[in-house]
Amino acid sequence: MNNNIRFAFRNILKNKINSLITVIGLTIAFACLLLIFLYVSQEFSYNNFHAKKNKIFRANYVMRLANNTEKEGLLFDQELTGIIKDKVPQVNNCTAFRSAHHPSLIFENTNLEENLCITEADFFDMFSFKLLFGNKDKLFQNPDEIVITVSLANKFQAIHSCSKEELLGKNVFFPKTGNQPFIITGILEDVPENSSIQFDALIPYKYSETFPWSDNTFGKSSIFYEVNLEENVLLAEQQVGSTIKEYYKEVIKRNQGWKYLAGTDECLEPFALSLNDVYLSNINSDYERTNSKTSLFILSVIGFLILIIACSNFVILSLGQSFNRIGEVSVRKAIGAGTLNIFNLFFIENVILTCFAFILGIALSYTLLPIFNTLAQNEIFIELINIYQVLTFVLLILFAIVLATSTIPIVKLLKAQSNQLSSRFQNNKIKSGNTRVFITLQYILSIVLIILTLSIVHQTNYMKYKDLGFSADNIINLRVYHLNKSEKIALHDQLIKNPGIVDLSFTDRNYVSGRSSGHVRDKNGELIEARVLNVDYNYISTLNLTLLQGENFSPSNSGKQSTIINERLATALDIKEDAVGQIINMYGNDIRIIGIVKDFHFDSMKKELEPLMLSLRTDYGNRGKFIFIKYHPTALSQLIPFMQKTWEEIAPGKEFDFNFWDKQLNERYQSEERWSQIVGYAAIIAIIISSLGLLGLTILVINRRIKEVGIRKINGAKVSEILTMLNKDFIKWVVIAFVIACPIAYYLTNKWLENFAYKTTLSWWIFALAGALALGIALLTVSWQSWNAANRNPVEALRYE
Repeated sequence: MNNNIRFAFRNILKNKINSLITVIGLTIAFACLLLIFLYVSQEFSYNNFHAKKNKIFRANYVMRLANNTEKEGLLFDQELTGIIKDKVPQVNNCTAFRSAHHPSLIFENTNLEENLCITEADFFDMFSFKLLFGNKDKLFQNPDEIVITVSLANKFQAIHSCSKEELLGKNVFFPKTGNQPFIITGILEDVPENSSIQFDALIPYKYSETFPWSDNTFGKSSIFYEVNLEENVLLAEQQVGSTIKEYYKEVIKRNQGWKYLAGTDECLEPFALSLNDVYLSNINSDYERTNSKTSLFILSVIGFLILIIACSNFVILSLGQSFNRIGEVSVRKAIGAGTLNIFNLFFIENVILTCFAFILGIALSYTLLPIFNTLAQNEIFIELINIYQVLTFVLLILFAIVLATSTIPIVKLLKAQSNQLSSRFQNNKIKSGNTRVFITLQYILSIVLIILTLSIVHQTNYMKYKDLGFSADNIINLRVYHLNKSEKIALHDQLIKNPGIVDLSFTDRNYVSGRSSGHVRDKNGELIEARVLNVDYNYISTLNLTLLQGENFSPSNSGKQSTIINERLATALDIKEDAVGQIINMYGNDIRIIGIVKDFHFDSMKKELEPLMLSLRTDYGNRGKFIFIKYHPTALSQLIPFMQKTWEEIAPGKEFDFNFWDKQLNERYQSEERWSQIVGYAAIIAIIISSLGLLGLTILVINRRIKEVGIRKINGAKVSEILTMLNKDFIKWVVIAFVIACPIAYYLTNKWLENFAYKTTLSWWIFALAGALALGIALLTVSWQSWNAANRNPVEALRYE
């Protein structure tokens, strides 16, 4: 064993360049794979800290519509929780849960904005959120209680110096509830980072209607229930589903009458999701954290692709070096060495290289952690790392790499006998099929990644810079939903006096988050879902919308039930030619159409443009959540200080939050930009590692052909001919890789583009540019060594040989 270790170190030092290339490639691969593994394992750990996680389920449903489409949802009426507990004996606890969307709260005359959520008493029995102060059995016995987390308690302590226990019994106020006092009755440990449910404070449901909410056909709240025994899970799901369908029997019948839901008994199908699965489910929630299994799968694949490329380098260089050791292997076999002895020689050498690379990989991963956190838009939290999982993963990966990279060269070498040490064998050994396969595989993966990166960037730019049908330039989006009505009106009246402001408008949506929809009945009695934007008189002029027919909102028509619709809704209602003056019906209310605006993209370009109604709300003090402020570009430097000063005079202590709207709208495509960066980094890493391997292989080939090069030069060969001779095999492999990579990348890119309603065409130049980049990098890598060999004095080459 000691001799083998000594021989291993001697061989590593003897082949410094190959060893360095192997270590660099593996170090980069290990760093990437380790970061991705830590992140993915953390994402799969969500909600596993709850003691009853296998018994807690969330109610969800599939809704089948009259137009033969399906929708998944998870919001129900809060009243269902008591009915489920009464009617389903397998359910021990049941609670509703929803967010209040960060309202303002007041503690000791100080305004704060916190993540407030609304729930019921069973919440504390079901979930394992640790109560530090207070009586768990008495929480939420009164409707005016509030339970806070340690982080919020720390903020309160900074405002009013006291111990955490002394905070119990103190009052918190919410302006939205008319300054109703809420008594602090409990302090919870901070919510773990791997919890899909996040909050800073909790209150009961009595005052829930005063806070903003998300809703749909069946309610506003998520519903969680806890089964008494794990073996009763399926029975409980069936019973809960039947209870939900019975509860909504009249709602279903009414929506079927409106021709919104399909006219079948299966138009509403409730189902359960385990608490273990809700975070990575495909059902989006406005109240809980979610992520996509697909994104985690893609990240994992990228990590393993980089590792495969690095291991390919290892194998290529090991094969190249192994042929130089045929003589050594043959001598060992001749003096009685067995296959296992020879295998151990290579195995120990590869263990040393791999372990050294892994140690460097750990250091590199720590250095790259901030970059990874930015790309993932999440953090890897040290306290969430499962040491046992990490060790198991690391040992398996290390063993697999060492075993693979040791076995392949040994299999080739053991076929060599002593009489195979002929010149013919030595000259052709580098042309083995295995080497070609690995080089081609590396460049296939690299080119595919380059094409995917360019395609994602191309699609993202298309969405960001396509004409949206409205103007977002020189507009500030000012958030005002935490102001009361009088503050909003006063702010409006003061801002409009500034000569730098061209126009401003109140609205309830900023196209970035949230949506409101209604159902309009067409002339055949069928319901058409339409988005609803609450606006004021200046909305169309502020956004430069194009009014195709009719008139804008004005005081003369504001006293009537009136609306302006977009072209898409006019087409859906089959009234596009003579829409103005038509009466449409929404939930029994007659509404007169006074105009049609040209279609504009109020959603991102990822979604199909929907029918839309602009609804006039002159009581913008209540309805307005945002002010769009259109300004002169030259006045911006004076405008922001003016706005801030005006805000502090009207709403002191409340957060002044504004965004330049065009930049904020482009942030809707952060996911695509993030993936272009992730895949782009992966492509760069893949190219670097592949090029390192190609460099090492080039050095091996040229060293074996020094005599041939010298003889050719003595016989009059030009430098260009020598370069062509040495480079043509390598370039041929890259060209073959490009031909194979193109259809693979074309298929993957088309599948990805299917996620977008509006997409660019897949241009030929993307493939050409990717091929040119790969070919150029490979040519530079190979030509560097080839040029040195072609310009060497042939006499020196022959003497060397």
